[in-house]
Amino acid sequence: MFSTQLAKRASENNPIRVGIIGAGKFGAGLVAQLSQMQGMVVSAIADIDVGHAKGAYEVSNVPSDAIQQVGNVDALNDAIRSGKRAITEDGLHIIQSDLIDVVVEATGIPEVGARMAYHTLMHRKHLVMVNVETDVTVGPFLRRLADTAGVVYTLVDGDQPGVTMNIVEWSKTLGFEIVAAGRGTVFYDDDRVGIPETVPQRFGFSQEQIERRTINFKMFNSFRDGSKAQIEMTSLANMVGLPPDVRGMHEPSVNIEDIAKVFSLQEEGGILNRHGVVELANSVATDGRTMLADPLRMGVFVVIRTDHPFTQEDLAGYNLHPGGNGKNYLLYRPYHLVAVEAPISIAKAALYGQPTGTPLPTPVADVITVAKRNLKAGETLDGSGGYTVNGLIEKAEIAHAENLLPLGLAYDVKLKSDVSQGEAISYDMVELNEASFVLKLRRLQDATV
Repeated sequence: MFSTQLAKRASENNPIRVGIIGAGKFGAGLVAQLSQMQGMVVSAIADIDVGHAKGAYEVSNVPSDAIQQVGNVDALNDAIRSGKRAITEDGLHIIQSDLIDVVVEATGIPEVGARMAYHTLMHRKHLVMVNVETDVTVGPFLRRLADTAGVVYTLVDGDQPGVTMNIVEWSKTLGFEIVAAGRGTVFYDDDRVGIPETVPQRFGFSQEQIERRTINFKMFNSFRDGSKAQIEMTSLANMVGLPPDVRGMHEPSVNIEDIAKVFSLQEEGGILNRHGVVELANSVATDGRTMLADPLRMGVFVVIRTDHPFTQEDLAGYNLHPGGNGKNYLLYRPYHLVAVEAPISIAKAALYGQPTGTPLPTPVADVITVAKRNLKAGETLDGSGGYTVNGLIEKAEIAHAENLLPLGLAYDVKLKSDVSQGEAISYDMVELNEASFVLKLRRLQDATV
């Protein structure tokens, strides 16, 4: 379906023109994948370090003389019309261009993401949101803004929320009940307190890899300190309407064959209090140090349920791992391909006006801010993946009732009181930055939900 339409666009010399904001590991990977496809072209890249933007093109064999640095939207348009690839320090130049069809926001910073997303939608452009940190903070507001503008706001295929959403949508279409949906993790007993400097050791990155792939230590630390998995499952929760069963989810140590058993109701031998939740399947054993024999690692899963004996017999006959007294079955994919699959979301939005997944108008979950260590009054919080805080998923109504600070607002704000390690931080404990754009959008969201 996509390939035929993209081939037609290519034959008509009318490719989908893509603008990417953020040229880190994901942005460069997306440029690489799109360079191998027909019917789509990365016409412009924005990054505060234009060297990263230029490098993203060069690694995909775009000649240096075909890359033009620009300082305003007119120059960007001129570069595109002349067949060159534009690079700029300012994402607004991409957003304001009439020649760009789809904007991909991949900065990972809530403040930047909120501003770029708002202006993209106000300029009536489709937005592919890689920046889940922004999505879990103001995604429902952005979705409603997109609906009003008549454009698509979508999470990205290839990343775990989007990949899981594909399986959820398949399952719901076929009439299955969703018992639990989520992703695998590799979460060791000391990961929660991890700091950015440990990223090369924990991930095994060489200095050459760090430089060539523009590895962001803070972002990669959020993968290991648990925050990223919590953020991603909040994004999925708000797309599907699946809240967490408990704060932070259960995240049990579990092999693939046991996922459907473990994520069943307690009365059926599992750990859940209810059906219809997001969860994490930890690949590290209960000792906190040893890998399990057959773990999911960075894959995704959905536990489905059917009460029909005929379908139960079919699913068992096709060797799906069972649980829930023979009514629950595991669907899983042992990988996600991040930037490699992201073009699917771009094509789906541009060609069919459809999202891979988009938040429901009313969120069911939020990512709250929790102290990573004992903190003192006057300290400045540094957000996801930093030195001061972690994120944990919580039901939206509880987060609201307890006035808990969303992780997306826990950047560059000062504490007004001491906070103990593991304690949830409330709005009352911090001095908010009233000039923050993401704060303004969050207040609009809270006022209208």
